[in-house]
Amino acid sequence: MFFFERPNDYKKTKDIALQLLDKYKPDKNNIINAINLTSTQHLLNEEQIHSLKFGNERYINWLWVKILSSRNIFMLSSSLTKQFKNITPLSVQQQTDTNTIDILDFFKLNKTPISTKEKKDIIIDFFDLVAVTKTDKIQILNNINNDWHDIETVDDFSWINKNNPDLCTWAINYINEYSQKNNLSFFMISDVKVESDYYKFILLFDSLICLPDTKKLFIQSIKKAYSQKKFRDKQVGKKQCSFNLSEKAIQQLSLLSDLQGVPKNHILESLINNKILELGVK
Repeated sequence: MFFFERPNDYKKTKDIALQLLDKYKPDKNNIINAINLTSTQHLLNEEQIHSLKFGNERYINWLWVKILSSRNIFMLSSSLTKQFKNITPLSVQQQTDTNTIDILDFFKLNKTPISTKEKKDIIIDFFDLVAVTKTDKIQILNNINNDWHDIETVDDFSWINKNNPDLCTWAINYINEYSQKNNLSFFMISDVKVESDYYKFILLFDSLICLPDTKKLFIQSIKKAYSQKKFRDKQVGKKQCSFNLSEKAIQQLSLLSDLQGVPKNHILESLINNKILELGVK
């Protein structure tokens, strides 16, 4: 038996372990065979781990929140068994020393990654390092994707421009005010860093603790508020006017509006601007 100080990176620990392995040459092959057997029983292959949707930044942020708040496979699995279609693996049905190890602390993984890539890498590390069988890991991955399907299908947020920071800030403020007004809370996201306010807003939405129907009501509410916001933004620099026109002028104005496919106020503004230019008035 040997002991050594574990560095702040488990991959560095692996390098140290390989160096130590060279010192035990008589037992080296037996140790390697034992490691390979353990790997076969516990490590997911590339296809299995990539059943997680690593090409979807929204998904990665949501899953990272799940893992960060769980820290171990028992808590993660417990948070994914609320839907009847999820099956809890036998190895995580009860709390044991192996399935309640805080993976992030024990292996000193970064708890505050910002980039999507780093979150993805830590998620893979998490599933590599938890001490349950490959079969049970696959079931947990299935449970994750079952839960994700219910979240993803509420809305795809194609209506919000991710490249408009003012709009994304408005959406964040709206969901915060809406949650306070309706006594809704968020799953733990205070320590989660994201790459833009667009993904922060979506993460807030995905982390709302409520039924899907409540989330759908929120979507209806924010879309209505967004439509009103767009209308108000268009009215900047405009004032309502009230004056009388003859019935003939009203009919002609309506005709021009229909022929040109623009609102009546645009017709009037165009006529006024043209007359100003004609008279040379500044």
